[in-house]
Amino acid sequence: MSFRFGDRQTFTIRTERKTMPSLDQLTDKILYWLSLDTQARALAERLLVRFRAMVGDLPASAEHHHSEAGGLYQHSLEVGLRALEEFEGNILMERKPDGSVDSFRSARNRPRWQYATFIAALCHDLGKVFDVHALAGDHTWCPLHQPYSDFVRRARKGLAVSWRPEREHGAHAALSSLLLHHVLSTNDVEFLGVPRLVHLTDCLSESHRRSNGNPLARMVGRADQASVEDAQPSIAAQPESKVALFLRTLQELITNREIGVNFRGSQVYVAGEKTAVVVPLSVNLARDRLKSRKIVLPPNTYLYDMLRNAHLVEADDAGRSVRRIRVPGKQGDVSLSALIFPTEKVVPRQILATLPAATHFVIEAVPDVEVTATGKDSASEETIHEHVNRESIRPSSGRGR
Repeated sequence: MSFRFGDRQTFTIRTERKTMPSLDQLTDKILYWLSLDTQARALAERLLVRFRAMVGDLPASAEHHHSEAGGLYQHSLEVGLRALEEFEGNILMERKPDGSVDSFRSARNRPRWQYATFIAALCHDLGKVFDVHALAGDHTWCPLHQPYSDFVRRARKGLAVSWRPEREHGAHAALSSLLLHHVLSTNDVEFLGVPRLVHLTDCLSESHRRSNGNPLARMVGRADQASVEDAQPSIAAQPESKVALFLRTLQELITNREIGVNFRGSQVYVAGEKTAVVVPLSVNLARDRLKSRKIVLPPNTYLYDMLRNAHLVEADDAGRSVRRIRVPGKQGDVSLSALIFPTEKVVPRQILATLPAATHFVIEAVPDVEVTATGKDSASEETIHEHVNRESIRPSSGRGR
């Protein structure tokens, strides 16, 4: 079965089960990590059945990562496995009322903390099902009422599924806990105990925040990021992916001299194997060109994350893909925000020999803040526009004055 989701569009899909070759392998590895406690392993086997029924063959995103049928379940298993692998190297210490470590309780409850970590990782994106609008005849699926697979099984007419246009990025984290009653059994709750259950619900709402104090949330967040990053290179390699379309459009603008390269005030600076693409100006030019073709790029922040996760741009130690560079200006060096690409990814080979002599740029040690989703960077917008005005840019000319 194959289908594609899209904003403000509805697609009718078949309801037969999709099998994914790697699911059994992921499941076996998960159960292996939980096998030191036979009760935890047995509980996990049954929990996975309920979780699969809850998410069915829904994708994890519209066009970002794991956007294929069954992607949400695949991604959830990957995050669950990675969290278990990281948990193995960590010891969560429980403490007595006086603040000292309770070694006995820490050892006794280790399988419970491990199981809580697995559930938190598995269910971290569970709230995404609220972003989906599923319609079968006159019946609309309500995630609070029944698992998705139950709704599909009872549907007597073609199932139409679409992404809700009003969905908000990241809002699903606050909703995941509302669906735990479909996933957790009474035995799960009894095994976890109230302390772990509290941490679990806190983790589900905090795992997508950049900074939080919940150790489970931090562990799940790292596992989530790793799963997304692993998926990005293959996504970017698809000819019609948003990343591939963006890169081709950037190359087109450079080839047509609509984006200036290697002169004072240009939007692209090539220096050997590295190329700095000034943002948000260059991205906005590509965005406008694609928009004229009825192709909408994701907001800048998400586009930059996609480029970074696909290993197409350099990132600093903090994971920020927007770097601060210094380039020669008419009245001295100018500081700009830029994405740093391998030259071969953005500049067509036949164009390199025709470019003006390389303009040296230096990546500054202090990272810049990420450009906002609207495409504006409060720290650099004024500098960039002053630089543009001072150099009287005419991108179509392809050279300086």
